[in-house]
Amino acid sequence: MFLAFGIRTLRISAAIVAALAINSSAISASTPITASGTFGPTGAPASITFRAADGNTIVTITARPGAFTGTFAGTYSEDLRIVIHSDQSTNFAAQLTCRCTVEGRTGTFTLKLDGTGDATAFAAHWRIVAATGGLAGLRGEGTLAAPPPTYSGELHFE
Repeated sequence: MFLAFGIRTLRISAAIVAALAINSSAISASTPITASGTFGPTGAPASITFRAADGNTIVTITARPGAFTGTFAGTYSEDLRIVIHSDQSTNFAAQLTCRCTVEGRTGTFTLKLDGTGDATAFAAHWRIVAATGGLAGLRGEGTLAAPPPTYSGELHFE
């Protein structure tokens, strides 16, 4: 009898904990926001280096300034690593730190992206990995592509 009561109590307790976890995350997260706009470099990077490896050219670009318009409004600094393959296709990864305003809140967020492309176009997936100041709790992900240089995705505040 005690064992049956103990298991039933455990099941009920687990269900209550799960329900509270679901409800508290639903309460604490804001309504999703659709993000869209444009982006692009605004000046020369601090440095660009090239090196060859296994028939590829690896380009490292450090502290390239840029700007977002649209849902993200502000300036960023980007560190970018591009691998150019012998067929001229590319893979790249970047980290951008943006001093931006989003939905009337101003702060800083860090965005990471990974993508592919060639000499004429590219596409990438981005995700927000950190945010501070008025943007603390900002989370989101989406895509960016060029040409034209546009981004889209979904955001929320936790």
